[in-house]
Amino acid sequence: MRKIIFGLIATASISNLSFGQATLEHSYATKIIGWEQTNAFKTDAGLNYYTVEGTNVLKIYNSSHSLTNTVTIPIDSGYELNGIYGASDKLFNTDALTEFLIFTEISSASGMTYKLTLINQNGAILQQLGDRGDAYIIKGTSGEFKLITIKNLYDSQPNATNNLYDVWSLPGTSLGTVMLNKNASSFFGFPNPTENKIAITNNLENGQNGTLEVFDTNGKKVIQKNVVGENGEINLDVTELSNGVYIYKLNGQTNRFIKK
Repeated sequence: MRKIIFGLIATASISNLSFGQATLEHSYATKIIGWEQTNAFKTDAGLNYYTVEGTNVLKIYNSSHSLTNTVTIPIDSGYELNGIYGASDKLFNTDALTEFLIFTEISSASGMTYKLTLINQNGAILQQLGDRGDAYIIKGTSGEFKLITIKNLYDSQPNATNNLYDVWSLPGTSLGTVMLNKNASSFFGFPNPTENKIAITNNLENGQNGTLEVFDTNGKKVIQKNVVGENGEINLDVTELSNGVYIYKLNGQTNRFIKK
């Protein structure tokens, strides 16, 4: 009898240790995961969340998980929604509305064509930012923010050695959001999306040894590569990977790329 009682106590203790640290608050179903790897963002009103349904319906929820906005994302004919980035009420203008960077794409015989559009939480188009398929936000040493938008020539010109990027000044002085803030020590890959190869930032110190790991969205490791810190980038062949989103890790930093 003592052994049985002890077993029950041990089981209860393990259960408390396993599930006592976090409490599930709410679950969301979404078609698109934000490019910053989170669908949560902060505003003056508090923490917010968003989901994407169907082909272009954006739903925004407040910190109590109540629906506050249903937005029909404006998408040009033939294009498809590819990603959302930079949800913020502080960065792009001075009003109280939240803005979103919307990535769309269209496929043709010559490759992929992208569009980047800035919209607000009501679905109004604020600015067209050109045929750009990637973007990131960087904070300067004086506290100013820049938006870097990238045109990837890889799809239409596989042998192109030069891609294009634009630098935009932003009026905001506060990030005001949970997003991937790439700074001087940023860790990212290019081109993204990619079909065959991706060049990834080597964030190791000169001479330092490390292991670059790539995982699919189920957590399965699909690539492992030993690397050494040096000036330059890590060139990775992803030809054999199936189309989808992948997470890569090196030296404590993590990012993602899309294989197309």
